Amino acid sequence: MSKIPNITNVKNLSFDFIAGLICENGYFSWTYGNKNSKNAVFQIRMRHNDKKLLFALKNSLGLKESIYEYEYQDKTKTSIRRHQIVLLVRKREVIKKIIIPALDGRLYGLKEKQFNKWKKEFFKQEKKWQYHYVEKLSKSIQPVSKLTHENFEPKMIGTEKL
Repeated sequence: MSKIPNITNVKNLSFDFIAGLICENGYFSWTYGNKNSKNAVFQIRMRHNDKKLLFALKNSLGLKESIYEYEYQDKTKTSIRRHQIVLLVRKREVIKKIIIPALDGRLYGLKEKQFNKWKKEFFKQEKKWQYHYVEKLSKSIQPVSKLTHENFEPKMIGTEKL
């Protein structure tokens, strides 16, 4: 799989148009890490000759993720070669602040059901992610009273006398 250089001179797409593309080519899934942790994944895959369209989608949503191109031989039929491009979003904050709001209420049919189930599970998992983050953070932070000295006076940089 190879990374495609960014294409910026593309049209700006509406969220409804993007939702239509995702109904056809989008995919909502999970990857599993250690200790049964689940990580959300949003993916859209298209034919290689739709590069500008996929970059238009990426730029319209304001995504920073890379688009990758890959080509492979179909193992069941030796004469068929697949040449596709893919955009993967795995960052929780991007999914929460961009993907979910952009698609919420815009999908229809089976893709809407899949999205709503995925979104519900995302927010359920988010509670676990926040808990683990706070738990780890609290162990590494000491109370302010232990860190400050009695004679400590906060000063702005460059205000003390020479």
